[in-house]
Amino acid sequence: MKVAISTLGCKTNQYESELIRESFLKNKDLIVGFKDFADLYIINSCVVTNKAEAETRKLISEAVNKNPDAKILLTGCFVSLHQNSQNENILIYTGRKNKIADFYSNGITESENIDSEKITTFANRTRAIVKIEEGCDNFCAYCIVPFVKGKEVKSKSREVIIDEIKQLVNRGYKEIVLTGTEIGKYGEGKGTNIAILLKQLKQIEGLERLRISSIHPSHVTDEFIEEIETPVVPHLHISLQSGDNKVLKKMNRGYTREGFLKVVGKLRKKDKNFSISTDLIVGFPGETEDAFFNSINIIREVKFSKVHIFRFSKRPYTPAFFMKETVSENLKKIRAQRLKEVTDAERIGFKKRFLGKTAKVLIENFTNDYYEGFTPYYLRIKLKGDNIKTGDIVDTFIEKVDAEYLYGYKI
Repeated sequence: MKVAISTLGCKTNQYESELIRESFLKNKDLIVGFKDFADLYIINSCVVTNKAEAETRKLISEAVNKNPDAKILLTGCFVSLHQNSQNENILIYTGRKNKIADFYSNGITESENIDSEKITTFANRTRAIVKIEEGCDNFCAYCIVPFVKGKEVKSKSREVIIDEIKQLVNRGYKEIVLTGTEIGKYGEGKGTNIAILLKQLKQIEGLERLRISSIHPSHVTDEFIEEIETPVVPHLHISLQSGDNKVLKKMNRGYTREGFLKVVGKLRKKDKNFSISTDLIVGFPGETEDAFFNSINIIREVKFSKVHIFRFSKRPYTPAFFMKETVSENLKKIRAQRLKEVTDAERIGFKKRFLGKTAKVLIENFTNDYYEGFTPYYLRIKLKGDNIKTGDIVDTFIEKVDAEYLYGYKI
């Protein structure tokens, strides 16, 4: 059977799609591209934004058009909102992704705990993602995640995580990315935490880089910061969402602008060039011009290495769904563009810190005469050189920067 898989959304979904892939490979099925003719199309979906939900629907249409006789198996967040399908060719799956092939073959839907989820490889990637936790009970006012991924925090045991990462390292993966729904809640209720886990993972022989996918500011504790040393990289994605205290309170984020800046200060004390990326929402209900400028100012103050900008969109079940919108769609677009302009300028300024210096680059691919990869600071770089192959870590001299890339050559 030919099986095609498409993944939308977060790194957790990327990890779970690898579970799906391995599940069907065990059944001797053939994995093909999503644009190819297939007998079964699997969509690991996302509904965090209106755009993501629309993309899920688009993929369903693409699969139907490619092969009207094919089955479509929907999994991920979309099915938590839309449990029923009027199309007999569309199947819904909500169980553990490592059991999805069994479900398709014979209807088995047995429930297993998170420790049953382990991957052995990561297709077409030089970095492997490992899920360590699922569930979030923060209930930020705009966020649908607790309603579609679950509010109960479930953590994979340290022993299972260590074994999974050891296997991946033995297969040649030099960098591991830890992910989860709310990764800072790892170990909650089990007498452990993310810092204790990092301390143990750092002892794995052959692990050259360990990266955290995303973390809430309140979980960047002194204990956690103490563990940020090789192989843990000097980069964190810390979601800010707004630089204004009134908006943050309305969002139910649980911290202030000042608290966020205090965390940044501790990280930059650890490493003056510590790389911090973030998310920002523009146009949240009640965002005034002053509130918007507070977001612009914090971008300038922190000097983020990258900012993901989202225009606010209402999601069902969330408190913000019932809030009166005060920012027009046109003004959201204008503010988002303004944020991008400021962000790009600050990104270039941050990257200039690395000009004339060397960096170790994990090579991911070769495109248009350049090798591409990432530095430990999670800065994408294009470089030239001889005797380089995908998966190598290459010493690189940095000679130029722009908003998207560093540029350099192998030394």
